[in-house]
Amino acid sequence: MSISGKLAMTALKLFFKKLQITDVEKELEKCKQFNEKHRFVMPKDKKAYYELIITAVNYPCLVIRSRKRKSSGKAVLFIYGGINSAWKIHLGMARRYADNTGADIWFPIYPSVSEVNITKSIDVLYEAYKTMMSNYDASKTVIVGNSFGGTFAMELINWNNRKGMPLKMPALIIAHSPGGVPDTDEDWKLMESYADKDPVIDISLVKTVAELTAHGEEVPKHAISPVYEDFHNAPPTYMYYAEEILAANAEAYKRAFKRDGVGDRLHISIEKNMMHSYSSMPIFPESKKAYYEGINLINEI
Repeated sequence: MSISGKLAMTALKLFFKKLQITDVEKELEKCKQFNEKHRFVMPKDKKAYYELIITAVNYPCLVIRSRKRKSSGKAVLFIYGGINSAWKIHLGMARRYADNTGADIWFPIYPSVSEVNITKSIDVLYEAYKTMMSNYDASKTVIVGNSFGGTFAMELINWNNRKGMPLKMPALIIAHSPGGVPDTDEDWKLMESYADKDPVIDISLVKTVAELTAHGEEVPKHAISPVYEDFHNAPPTYMYYAEEILAANAEAYKRAFKRDGVGDRLHISIEKNMMHSYSSMPIFPESKKAYYEGINLINEI
């Protein structure tokens, strides 16, 4: 483990308060207040070229193009994570993908799961995906998701299959710490075994996801548990985990991909002594290695 990586983990353990859910109603109220303060506004910085597209379901999608690199003719659907409207803190990540790949970065501003039923969030993202895919050769498209965004990246494949695959699949998926709710005692035990190693997310979040994302409506199992998702026709998919509670979902993803005949397309890395979504930002040696592996995969398509 690198010295900088060790320092980052130590700092997280000492000073970071885990995302722990003890009262769903209170957590939703906190998210509501956060969301009100962070409603989408068009970026005014000059760090990239920005274009605003309104999708068919009347939600904004920002298209980000690099000022530093010539266009590669590719497109990346970048799905940010969080249970609230965390678009602003992920904007720099999206720009970095533009600068490193020359791709147009599609950055949908979707309603968070703290505001609407999770199926509505997925529907909005699916419309952004649909619009993107109508403008580019599918062989030059990628879906990248971070944390809950990684979960949504996988849900888009599931959604497309359940709709009879009206859209072409992307050439590649990169998911940083995608989540999910275990559906077997063995997977729950595995998640619990990671609990003390994870300085960021408490297992209580996973246990309350269905309630957090319901908003008085049904939450279908295939919207929150990987084992129920349909991954037929999935493209090469790369998942990067730390030894974190969400890494317990790796086994369920493996089983589902194998069941659907695409087991050889799933590549999962679980890095020891790292934190949630470490691979999404090139900060220290371990994160740089994982991050630039993903960048190279995009540049190779």
